[in-house]
Amino acid sequence: MEKRNMYPEMPELPGVPDAPPTYSQSYPSAPVGDVQPVMMSSGAVGPIPMQPQAVVYQTLPPIPPLGPRPCLVTCPSCHQEQMSTVRMEAATKTHLLAAVLCLVGCFCCVCVPYCVDSCKNANHYCSKCDAYLGVYNK
Repeated sequence: MEKRNMYPEMPELPGVPDAPPTYSQSYPSAPVGDVQPVMMSSGAVGPIPMQPQAVVYQTLPPIPPLGPRPCLVTCPSCHQEQMSTVRMEAATKTHLLAAVLCLVGCFCCVCVPYCVDSCKNANHYCSKCDAYLGVYNK
């Protein structure tokens, strides 16, 4: 019987088989669940035990209640005990007071809530890393 080339556009090479080899005959696989015993340092034979992983959580002291002035806090970002830096910033209350003054007709006094610190929020920041710590609002 004559041997036919499966791919007529490719020339047939001498010594190359037409079908791919079957590897199941030449490389037998191990059965699933086949575990080799391991010799322990104590002389016992058994599987390698897994060590439990320890998870360490670092807890920081809570930030004390903040006021309108700088206070001593432990920063959660840089873990340093520093005096906080306070920046007074306009809040919703500031804008509402300005809108009420405008509706009442006191157009000259609209800028007053933006100039008075009691109408603003006191935002506290770390003096070392400038991380936001919290807010104090009246």
